[in-house]
Amino acid sequence: MLIEALVAIAIFSFAVLGIMGLQATSIRTVRDADYRVKASLFAHQIVGQMWVDRFNVPTYALNAGNAACTAGANAAANPVVTSWLSGLTDATNPGSLPGAADYQQQILVEPNNVVTVTVCWKSPQDTAPHNFALKTQIQG
Repeated sequence: MLIEALVAIAIFSFAVLGIMGLQATSIRTVRDADYRVKASLFAHQIVGQMWVDRFNVPTYALNAGNAACTAGANAAANPVVTSWLSGLTDATNPGSLPGAADYQQQILVEPNNVVTVTVCWKSPQDTAPHNFALKTQIQG
């Protein structure tokens, strides 16, 4: 009877450990999904600003000569892009992306106003940066 009780406790303990592992995986997945949603929001936000100012789309280019998500600082001549970058990288803003300030965000403006926005971030638990890319054409 004592052996049966010990076996039952062992089975129950393995079940609890399995549930804890699933919970940890669930939390990690939800966190990653939250960051992707925030990155999508930021990319769509700057594209929306470009639509409002569609006659000046080339002035929104950012880090066009560099590969996306390389380490480094961001500097923009356009004040709208500067404001967008500060919202994206401000660590005190709960809506910002973690580690975004460490990577070069990218806005490519190709002929015919084809725009590619790449938003990069890296959470403390990750080993490599993540990115979200949005490509659209802005016509006016």
